[in-house]
Amino acid sequence: MTAKVNEIRGFPNRFDTTIADLEIKQSIFGPLRIDRLDVMRLSYDDSHYIFAANKIQNLFDNELTFSKGLASAVSNQDFLPTINFEAENVSVNGDLFFEQLNIKLWPTKALHKLNFSFYARIDSTVDPKPDLSFQGEIKLKSPLKFNESKAFISSLNTIKTVSGKLFNHGKEEIDAFLEQTSNSWEITLKAKSRQDIPKLIRDLDFVTIEIIQ
Repeated sequence: MTAKVNEIRGFPNRFDTTIADLEIKQSIFGPLRIDRLDVMRLSYDDSHYIFAANKIQNLFDNELTFSKGLASAVSNQDFLPTINFEAENVSVNGDLFFEQLNIKLWPTKALHKLNFSFYARIDSTVDPKPDLSFQGEIKLKSPLKFNESKAFISSLNTIKTVSGKLFNHGKEEIDAFLEQTSNSWEITLKAKSRQDIPKLIRDLDFVTIEIIQ
């Protein structure tokens, strides 16, 4: 991981740090890049960090931009932190997909697992039924580490599977399973009808749909 620390301000009450040209090596894809990342916390409370950015490159080999992007990491002393991410007007590779996106990661008792949920309001020009949510679990190939940022990123790079329930605009829940292959990702969805699956997802070339009778 490489970066430039441009500015630290706010002392003695706060530590607000501006980081430029952040680049994080990934095991499969090209380096994850963030042009500017603002890291904020109170000087007397190191259990709660807030991160702000508006562009991420090479996130699963895609470029994400958003008008507002805030993430928080809140730790519970001896336990791993709960991470929340909120963004508005999210574009993927230049195309607007989400008007709103909320992602949450929080620990389980097992260090190789994380609880995972998200809510998305899809842009109406992409899908006429915009509300999409997911509740499930992430399994890692090795235990998650949070003793330093480099170790944490390395742990997240060992994601093995993501599994859980997908909900589309109040419809019946859909079994979802995402697995990392040697050079990409594959998603398997089980539903009673293809129409139960959001158009945004079923049109992806790495999605397999199994119809349940």
